[in-house]
Formats: sequence, structure tokens, C-alpha cells
Amino acid sequence: MAQPSFIPLLATLPILFPLATPSDLAPPAPNITVTPPKTRFLIGDSVSIACAAPAGSDRVQGFRFTSTSGWAMDVLTSKRAFVHTIIIAGPRDGGFHSCSYSVLRRGRDKLYSPASRAVHINVQDRPTQPNLTVMPSSVTVEGQPLVFFCVAPPSAAARRFGFFQEELEVTDWIPEGSGAGGARLRVERSDQNRTGNFSCRYEEMTEGRWIASYPSDAVQVVVKDPCPAPLLSVEPPSGVVAAGHRLRLTCAAPRRDFRRRFRFFRDGAEVTPGDVDDVTGDVTGDVTGDGSELLFPRISPELAGNFSCLLEEEVGGAWLEAPPSQGVAVVVRGGFSPPEEFDFLPLVIGGVVGVALLLLVILLAAWLCRRRRGRSRWRGLRPGDDTGTLRMGDLEVAA
Repeated sequence: MAQPSFIPLLATLPILFPLATPSDLAPPAPNITVTPPKTRFLIGDSVSIACAAPAGSDRVQGFRFTSTSGWAMDVLTSKRAFVHTIIIAGPRDGGFHSCSYSVLRRGRDKLYSPASRAVHINVQDRPTQPNLTVMPSSVTVEGQPLVFFCVAPPSAAARRFGFFQEELEVTDWIPEGSGAGGARLRVERSDQNRTGNFSCRYEEMTEGRWIASYPSDAVQVVVKDPCPAPLLSVEPPSGVVAAGHRLRLTCAAPRRDFRRRFRFFRDGAEVTPGDVDDVTGDVTGDVTGDGSELLFPRISPELAGNFSCLLEEEVGGAWLEAPPSQGVAVVVRGGFSPPEEFDFLPLVIGGVVGVALLLLVILLAAWLCRRRRGRSRWRGLRPGDDTGTLRMGDLEVAA
């Protein structure tokens, strides 16, 4: 029995599976090295990543550097080695890095080599951001003090702190203390130039070098103008009121940035509810939304005088006085005090009762008078009376 021949089948293999030519094969992977070979890199360190293509006949077109942190960089060069140098700015510069190179072969497009082995660059992050607070408040009035506190997490490392307005470091304020845990800066008298965003950060000594921390969250400081004088108004507007009538004083101040209280004065002496009879008012609360009022339901002549009011704002725990209002002259004229509208009812009732009593007295008097007249004209005779003793003038003679 004849053995099968595989020679025809072997002859067809180059057709079914074409043999690869050198121009079809990818170039070998490059070599990668990191200098200096440190286990940990700090912010500001310089790191060199060298990528070298193996010796060969292929013409190098360039290199590509990639990182697991997300960045990539292409370099055009015909050299067979390239060194990429970076200055460590943060964790994004760390991670695993690799490289590849491209070659140009006759009759073909650019062909990239496989990636090199990955090298790890360990980056120590910046120190943790501090916390910035402003006392007594980030909203203040011109001329008031401010204290900035920059507090960092505990650490045994040496530290130095800095305060910044926008991006410029503040150097003209008074430092009141600094240590590893934080620093304090004082402004004796704030002004409009100190309105803005403030932050702080610190530098920590690490391996003989100062490493800056992340900046704190920004704090917006607002320095407002001193409060203007309030406006005092009177009702009636003329300031002239009859004794026993109502007088209302209103102290208005539209600014409501701070806690407020109002004070009223007459001829320089303070007037408060309770000091004078029949005086009411709310000098600490807002009545109209913009001010406070003092009310005299029935003013008396001795309360006439020159009235004014004063506004105080609580800024940083202290009560600051605004300039006093302009004075308002109040004139109280004497005379009969007209009753209030609810006082008419007792008067009406009293009048009706008085008229009724007067009519009753008049009717009673008329009845008594009529009765007396009847007695003088007719005395009357009883049975058995002697008519001879009566005068004729005392008798009425029938016609």
C-alpha cells in the first residue's frame, strides 16, 4: 500500500501563511531608565527619564512617553535615545512611566515599537492645606481690628507660615505668634484696601528643603464704611402738637449688616420707655424694617424740646456709635385735651344720663309747683264745719 505524500501540502504552506519579512516586524522595545534612582521624590525634584532604541538598521522618527497618571508626550528626533526631564510639581507627575519609539521603513508608514517596561516614580504629596479663620468676623467696619488664624495639622517638622491677599503675600501686618501648629496675624485698623479674598499656607522642612503646602480655602473679607447718621422724623411733620395729642418719633437707618440698637434723646438727655409716663416704643427692635420708634400717646407740655436719635452697631463684640441724627424741635401747645376716639362713648353715655336726670328734675319740679297752687285755691270743707267763719274772699261763688 502506497504511503501518502505530504510534499504537495508543504508546497502550499507559503501561499496559505505568507512568511513575514523584516519590514513587517515591529522594532524591538526600547530600554528605559530613571535618574536619580530614588525610592521617593519630593515636590521640586528633577527627574530624568531616558528612553533608548536598540541598535539596528531602522531609522528612528521619534519617541513617545506615557504615564498612568494620564499624561503623554511625543518627541520628534532622529536620535536613537532621548532623555525627558520633568520637575516634580505634584502627584500627577508620579505613577508608572513607559516609552516607545517609532521608525520609518521603506514603502511603509510610521511603525511604533512595543512599550518599554514600566518604571515607577513615587511622589510625596504636598503638606496638607491649613485652615484660615478671621476674628471677630470677616465682615467689619473701617477702623476696626482683624485677627487672622492659620492652623495646620499636627507635625513635628519645622514650619513657616505666610498670609496672602489674592496672590500677594501680606507683609505689613503684625505677626502675633507662630509655631508648628499655626500662626496669627493682626491688623490694628482695617481699611477699604483690605476687602478681598485671603488665604494662608505654610512651608515644611523635608530632607533639608522647604516644601510648600497646599493653600487654605479662601476667606472673603469685607470692610464697610462707617455707618452714616440715622434720620429722625416726627409725626406730625411740623413738630407742633397740642397737649394730650399723640407724638411719634422714628429713627431710620437702612443699613442692616450688623446687630443694631437705637437711642433717643431730648435736650441731650436719653429718653427710654418707662422713664416718662405714657411713653412707649421699641428702641432695640425694628418697627418699619429700617428703624425704630418712640411714641408719646398723650404728650404733655413739659416734654417739649429738641429731640435726636443715635444708632449703634455691634461689630466684633463691640458697640460702635454712628454720628447722631439732626435735631427735631417739638413744640407742645397747652389747652383742652381732646379725647381719643374710644373716649367718646363714655362722654355720650354721661351726656345722655345727665340730660335724662335734668328732665326728671324739671318734671318733678313742675309737678310740685302745680300741686302747691292747687292747695292755695281750694281748702275744702268737712262735714260739720262752720261756714260762717270763712271769709267770702276765700270762697268761690258759682255763677
